[in-house]
Amino acid sequence: MYLTKQINSVKICYDECGMADRPALVLLTGWAHDLRLYDELLPYLSRKYWVIRVCWRGHGQKRDDIDDFGVEEQISDTISLLESLEVDKFYLVSHSHGGWPALGIADKLGRVRVPCLLMIDQIMTQPPPEFAVGLQAMQEKKTWKAARQGLYDNWMAGSDNKAVETHFIYSFGGFGHKFIAAAYEKYGTPMRRMEMIENPPLIRHIFSHPLNQPEYRKLHEDLSRKHSWFSFADLEGETHFPSLEIPEKVAQQIDQLVQEADRDIQ
Repeated sequence: MYLTKQINSVKICYDECGMADRPALVLLTGWAHDLRLYDELLPYLSRKYWVIRVCWRGHGQKRDDIDDFGVEEQISDTISLLESLEVDKFYLVSHSHGGWPALGIADKLGRVRVPCLLMIDQIMTQPPPEFAVGLQAMQEKKTWKAARQGLYDNWMAGSDNKAVETHFIYSFGGFGHKFIAAAYEKYGTPMRRMEMIENPPLIRHIFSHPLNQPEYRKLHEDLSRKHSWFSFADLEGETHFPSLEIPEKVAQQIDQLVQEADRDIQ
């Protein structure tokens, strides 16, 4: 059931499942997605965790026009929502560009409250030129529909996965994306943002895209050798949406990271 709370003078949509006496697991979506991005994961998670799925402002069931917003509003909205739910310590999961506010939340609240962060398929380098061009085209009335389709085709990479296709049809919309560009302009890359956190939680990036790029994998290997708090896994999937495409693999990675974080605290 979709729920809403008035947070920071706007309505924030969320839902929760599992038992409130279990460890809290907070799921943040990427840009232009609602909480249905994690539908396929719930059967794997709901027996172990108190799962809270959060929509960004303007991304809930009622998609009224709202004022432009950025990462700082996403951070504030999420923290305020969790405080209203009396959530103190929680494990954090983000998809794609939801990683920017996730890193900000981890930085602001500290490792005691956010012991680990699992990031799913976010671009860890500067955005590739074709991606940047596509985002720019989505700001123009004449080109936004074609640009959106182009991004989706790239993310699907020829896959015919029905769960991902259904998500595109019913969820993926024409939301603004200025905060994406602003985050890269401010921090450079997500990896650089991680290194700016004074005492980072355990952070793991799991991904499939970009496909077949050894230099991208090497970038992760280099960071994991440099910092014990960082790890990664190439899921070897087909699409940009592993939580829908291969949810069992994503759930396994969540469980592993949570267990490592609990051991680290002890």
